[in-house]
Amino acid sequence: MDAEVSVPNETGGGQSKMEAKRVQMMVSRTEYPPSIHLAKPHAPARVAHDLAPDLHARSAIQNKTSLTRTAPIGRRQDRLNAIEEARKAEADARRAELDAAADPRENIRSFLATFETQKARVERAVDGHRTAVGTPDATPPDELRAALDALQTDIIAMERSVAEASYFLPPYDSRACTAAVDALKKTVADATGTLLPRKKFSFSKKKKESATTETKPEEKETKGEDVAAQLARMGITTDGEGEGPGLRNVTGETIVVDGAALASASASGSGDYELKHLTDCEVFLCNTTPLRAIRVHDLKNTKVYAGPVAGSVLMHGLSGCTLHLCARQVRVHDAGNGTSFYVRTASGPIIEHSTDVAFAPYAFVYPGSDKVMEEAGFGGTDPGRWAEVEDFGWIKQMQSPNWKIIPEDERVAPPKPP
Repeated sequence: MDAEVSVPNETGGGQSKMEAKRVQMMVSRTEYPPSIHLAKPHAPARVAHDLAPDLHARSAIQNKTSLTRTAPIGRRQDRLNAIEEARKAEADARRAELDAAADPRENIRSFLATFETQKARVERAVDGHRTAVGTPDATPPDELRAALDALQTDIIAMERSVAEASYFLPPYDSRACTAAVDALKKTVADATGTLLPRKKFSFSKKKKESATTETKPEEKETKGEDVAAQLARMGITTDGEGEGPGLRNVTGETIVVDGAALASASASGSGDYELKHLTDCEVFLCNTTPLRAIRVHDLKNTKVYAGPVAGSVLMHGLSGCTLHLCARQVRVHDAGNGTSFYVRTASGPIIEHSTDVAFAPYAFVYPGSDKVMEEAGFGGTDPGRWAEVEDFGWIKQMQSPNWKIIPEDERVAPPKPP
């Protein structure tokens, strides 16, 4: 029930005022059961009037919050897009600065652009020599031979640059560049054979002075084989491909290439040596000065013992082979069937598309090899980089199943050169 309290006028006595206040305090302190709801006394009009400014302020705040919540979503999305575009522009600018400051030899786009320019220049030069035949603009034979030899030198330099860039080029680009170099070599070799046909090489036989000095057939065959072996030892090839120094298309031979023959590779301007299409062979490369590079293609059941190389060794297509190599970089493509590598390198060997290969430290020595090691930058103790093999075809954290370390009790020491 409502409690009514009468407030006397200000003109009443002090006792009446005190009594009214006492009754009012008693009413405010009285506690009622939860089931009884008392009506709140009506607030005087002046109290409501005094609260009006607070109500207006609260309403303004609510309206402002409502406007904020209902702001257009598109405007906020625009701001986010602008921030994202600014971030991308800054990232592109940093990338451009890094590309500009990077070594051009380690920039993939720069390398491929330069390679394509060199390739187009060689192709234009060969086409120009072909079309000029039979015209007043035809190049004299001596000058034409020099021009074609210069193109061969350029191609060898391109091949060397591809080998040196193989550690940062993607596998696809590396294979494409290697295939392009092989095509250029064939193009120049075909042009040389067409424009400057070589005389056929043949062994002449001296007329016998008497029948008593006639050589037996088996002795003739042995002498022919000795001549072929001597040509191989000198690094001379008779396959007519017009390629640089190297051994090619040999089966079942033991060949020792001495320092003089290998020095001719450096004197020829290429500095590279090639081993190609060898089967069941044993090859000793006993260089007295560091070779610049070695290129190996298509070897089967062949053993190679090579002296120090100042540059790289690039290999393709090895099956059942054993190779002893000392080079700045060793890169292997398409090797398998138990191929073993005894290597010393400045960086870890790299393998691609290879399985069932094994690695061990380099141990090949021959007279003068210590001096060559020093000249090639391999003096002192082997740091053991031969065991840091990188398999570009294996991206998992665990050990690649494609290669292994040869146990010490299974390593075979290299023989001395014959």
